[in-house]
Amino acid sequence: MNQAVQEMNRQLPEEPRWRRTPRTEVLGPLQDSGLRNPSYLVRRWDDQMVQLSELLYLALIYVEPFRSSAEVAELVSAADGRVLTAAGLDYLVETRLQPLGLVEPAGGSDETLRVPRSNPLLALSVKGTLVPAAWTQRIATWLRPLFWPVVVVVALAALVTLNVVVARQADFTGALLELFLHPTLALVMYGILTVAGLVHELGHATACRYGGARPGAIGIGLYIVFPAFYTDVTDSYRLGRAGRVRTDLGGLYFHTWCVVALALAYLQTGAGVLLLTGLVMQIQMLQQLIPVVRFDGYYVLADLAGVPDLFARVGPVIRSLRPGEPADPRVTELKPAARRLVTGWVVVVVPLLLGVAAWLIWTIPDLVDSARIGISAQQDAFAQAWPGHDVAMMALSVFSVFLILLPLVGVGIVLWRAVASLGPMAHAGLRRAGARRRTAAELDDEWESDEQDAISPDVAAAVAAVPSHRAPSAADFTDANMLDARRPAPPTGWRRAVYQASGHALNPGLSSGDRRRAELENRMRTPIAGSRRVVVMSRKGGVGKTTMTLALGSIFAMLRGDRVVAVDANPDAGNLAHRVAPPHSRRITDLLREVDRISSYSVLREFTSQAVESRLEVLASDDDPRIGQALGREEYHALITLLDRFYNLILLDTGTGILDSANQGLLEEADQLVLVLGPGLDGGRAAALTLDWLDEHGFERLVVRAVVVINGVRDRNDRTHDRMRRHFERRCQQVLTVPWDPELATGAQTRVTSLRRQTRDDLVQVAAAVADIFREQELRR
Repeated sequence: MNQAVQEMNRQLPEEPRWRRTPRTEVLGPLQDSGLRNPSYLVRRWDDQMVQLSELLYLALIYVEPFRSSAEVAELVSAADGRVLTAAGLDYLVETRLQPLGLVEPAGGSDETLRVPRSNPLLALSVKGTLVPAAWTQRIATWLRPLFWPVVVVVALAALVTLNVVVARQADFTGALLELFLHPTLALVMYGILTVAGLVHELGHATACRYGGARPGAIGIGLYIVFPAFYTDVTDSYRLGRAGRVRTDLGGLYFHTWCVVALALAYLQTGAGVLLLTGLVMQIQMLQQLIPVVRFDGYYVLADLAGVPDLFARVGPVIRSLRPGEPADPRVTELKPAARRLVTGWVVVVVPLLLGVAAWLIWTIPDLVDSARIGISAQQDAFAQAWPGHDVAMMALSVFSVFLILLPLVGVGIVLWRAVASLGPMAHAGLRRAGARRRTAAELDDEWESDEQDAISPDVAAAVAAVPSHRAPSAADFTDANMLDARRPAPPTGWRRAVYQASGHALNPGLSSGDRRRAELENRMRTPIAGSRRVVVMSRKGGVGKTTMTLALGSIFAMLRGDRVVAVDANPDAGNLAHRVAPPHSRRITDLLREVDRISSYSVLREFTSQAVESRLEVLASDDDPRIGQALGREEYHALITLLDRFYNLILLDTGTGILDSANQGLLEEADQLVLVLGPGLDGGRAAALTLDWLDEHGFERLVVRAVVVINGVRDRNDRTHDRMRRHFERRCQQVLTVPWDPELATGAQTRVTSLRRQTRDDLVQVAAAVADIFREQELRR
């Protein structure tokens, strides 16, 4: 197949080159999806989440400035199993990825591209930010312990118990009478409910953070006809079904704590306003579970089905229900269970919403008249309160006028958006009517390219599908095909305790954190044919370059299982070997002097020291003060050529002098670059200058695939750090942070198991980012 691709591509003129739009982040497959075919998620530079097919996702991964369209097409063809020509690749980029704002020409684009954004009819409007994303993430991190299972059980038990106690002791009649006699108490209720609404949104954000995703800003907007808070948790789509549902219900869970607090306060004070507020709050909680409009229950249902936007499926489902019409592709792409759930939801919700819309239009005159009467009454109340300087009553009147006007504004916005959407809907209807002449078989033969449409016939001509049907054979007898899937045993925590105590009869499965770590470790274990050389570099000393080499090498050696060696290539008495094991008497120069006698791995092991814990091997540099000249380019080339014969992964800890000929030789030998910098401005400037130098001297391939590590971070929410991160995200493949850790800061022998949990997790993420390029390089062979 690859020969056919290369032959077709040789006949094409020079192709354009592309690159991913800066700050575009590929997130991987949509977990527990309700779609038949795999669907992949990408976060765009404007934080919009885009859903792609496997073909488009592969194209997005492999586009790089140093690759021609033909080279990208070969990589995509090898990964996907179907032949994609360079012309087909360019068509996909120009008609799909570039209009979505995910790809741009390699030289950048001066044009301001208007990219599509999700703007559904029944969504928030007139939005504004209340809590920025950085503060939301910080607060959510602090509140994560509230989602520990034992804490959740305590909260739910307290809710049930206090509801029973309050119901037996409460005087609802007296509380209502108190409210009627003192109307200004309504302001207290509004205030408490408003604060509870913000706490509700913090619940969504904290659940998102607990699952491993990053929540965005908390804001306020107008939902249909009511003011409402919202939280940007689009990053939760990268989580599994359990993590997404937890995020959906996180707001109600935090509302539970609010109800518990109100019940305790009422039992302590007997204040009727607290009793009524707790009752109203629980009614709001039940209202949130209604899955008709975009309340929490709607998102729970969508995530259970594995379909991100149920309203986007309304039109396709209705068209598919018409007799004699072929099923819409956006319906047939759903799995059977998801299709039944979505169809049932549409059948129930659409008539209900149409009825509500008709009633709303019919009652607009009455609504306007009632609003006029209500505003007039509040004006009279304000006038009566003015002479007596009754500030509370005047504030209540003003606030009441505001609440009366909001539904009118909301109705106006809904009607305006409905009318504005009629034009595009009519155009889409005419387009579908013209396409209705195609038979169902023709629809089935089209190759779907993204979540919106089937791929166009132009691409179908450029992309030749390799037949996927084959005769049964012994290859079918695999664990995945023949055996039921078994849930992995939980490694830690209460899940592990339940698993062990039940004699392995009860298996709660992995926690979200364990699943994330397992996913990262699987990425790290990407097979390597031959060897890979990773250069770890920094232009500034003291930022943890050697520490990062040691940590990455140790993690790779522990989790991969193949041979990993770290070479101390620092000509100025590097201390990498001292960080791994007691000093070894043999050095790089000893190895080069006896290179002719090294015919086996056992002989080579005489020259390396090995960590007991990780089994990482280290080849030490010369630190003899009598040495007057460092090793040069030729010596390091001979050394790496030798190591290639015996090791799968070679990490090269270089010196800080990029103009040194030995370091330049190591860069020429490198498959990948890890650039380490400190969190300060001077470290960022030095790293940026390093990339500038590499770009100017022919190492662009290393720059665009580089993994940048900001090491020793103490405050992840620092704005300077965020700006540095955005700079390097525009230039390199990934930018990751590693926190300051006392175990790494000692400069002594380091054990990975002694590191803080967060440090270990972040280092595993760095190692996974380095390993991501392994599979790509395998496909290029």
